[in-house]
Amino acid sequence: MSGEMEILFSLTGRMHVLLRRETNRIIDVEWMCADAAYAREVLRLVSFTQSDELHKLAERILQVHPELIKEEYHPAYRMAPKDSKYMSSLR
Repeated sequence: MSGEMEILFSLTGRMHVLLRRETNRIIDVEWMCADAAYAREVLRLVSFTQSDELHKLAERILQVHPELIKEEYHPAYRMAPKDSKYMSSLR
């Protein structure tokens, strides 16, 4: 399990760098690894970008994140889940 978390942390760190470069937005890497709602919101933010590399990272994160493994990454992430505490986007 710790090996998967290390992979998740490094993928999320790479996503942090690319999001900063592409959108001038930063994310909390540790919080994304720990909180599924925050991770979903970051993936929704990624879905609005035009970067293929970010989209591939998002797919890989969904394969590794312990709480998101069963979910799919597709344009439906543009719709905020009803139970989300993040109303419209990351602040």
